Amino acid sequence: MKNNYQDKLSHLSPQEINDLMVSYYDGEKNDVLIKEYKIDIRSSLLSKTFPLEVQNNILCPFCMTPMVSHRESKSSYSSPEIFCESCAHQRNNKYCHCENCKAEKEKIKEIQEKQKSKKDNEKREILLELFLRENSEPIDINLLNLKSKLYICSLLRACLSEDLNSIYPISQSSVKLAPTDSYIMDIVSYLRDERVILFSPDTHLDSIIIEDGFIKSYYPMNVTFRLNVTEDNYQSSIDRLMYLKGIDYISPEEKIQHWSDIGVSESVEFLYAKMEEYNLPNEHIGDKTISSIKDALNDFSTSQLYNFIWRAVKNAAAFYQKERISKQHAVNTIAGNISRSNEKSIVEGWDVKGYGRDYNYPQTIISEVFFNMIIEIGDKGFSSVRSKIQNNTADE
Repeated sequence: MKNNYQDKLSHLSPQEINDLMVSYYDGEKNDVLIKEYKIDIRSSLLSKTFPLEVQNNILCPFCMTPMVSHRESKSSYSSPEIFCESCAHQRNNKYCHCENCKAEKEKIKEIQEKQKSKKDNEKREILLELFLRENSEPIDINLLNLKSKLYICSLLRACLSEDLNSIYPISQSSVKLAPTDSYIMDIVSYLRDERVILFSPDTHLDSIIIEDGFIKSYYPMNVTFRLNVTEDNYQSSIDRLMYLKGIDYISPEEKIQHWSDIGVSESVEFLYAKMEEYNLPNEHIGDKTISSIKDALNDFSTSQLYNFIWRAVKNAAAFYQKERISKQHAVNTIAGNISRSNEKSIVEGWDVKGYGRDYNYPQTIISEVFFNMIIEIGDKGFSSVRSKIQNNTADE
């Protein structure tokens, strides 16, 4: 912080320097003063040649000596920086790089790292204790219901580690477990609640929040899990769950429910994609729109519903452009547009053309498992109407 221009006044006496400063602050033009006092400096830098001003009432917290500052320029709109000539500490700069501040920051960092290490060790102990306690009573694989089997099969196929010991974080998977984040969270929450999966002691500590010695919440996408089922041996459990051996009967109600869940989720995924394409915000999509999608899926396939959704979003975007309304207002029309297309198609007997899957949104793992492995209808799960399920088949 040394004043690099002070030597420009080395040819002047202290009294001349004082006279120069008085004339400067009295309003004399810089060019006139530079010529009069024979100073080799640009006009705009004249004030930087003045001696530093000692701040007798401000001591350096490290050197305990009075700090200094540059003299104010006549055109300055801010106070000059106060600093220490001895150690270069800057008084009001939180980014000060003096050696003393660097040492202080290192000390604070070291303390914080020790505190974090202590907290991490406590978290790890809580995780291990919880895992050992829950793992002491594994779930009988023969007692798993269809929902548990569908969910765990999909999760294992998406995230099982190569050594079969861990279910790594969903966020790290190269394939998509389910069409929407909310569906993925439902899958994880259900399997956790049923204790089919447990928090792994190896999970990343930033993915869980612990308060008062208990796991208060967690980030489903970032947690590492372990399977908590038992059979003759672990390998046979993995085989049964990944390839769904042992499903003898599926009720029509279960078929319709899971078909509906997947269809709704795929439709919402497509809706979000189209809204992004038309630059409409999706945060205003709520229960009303979801309800209109569920109702349409009673009479139309997911493929056909994509047609309704595309029309609804396109009309909403046109409405926004034409009427100069808010985007939220335009988005609020989507549910009604889907319902009208649904109702008119039924009443007027429209031949609704189905859409293919968007290349950027391929079939997800849970959809593949349900339609290919459980009810064995393949792509008909996307292109046919769920209410027409009969004897494990679906009419186009």
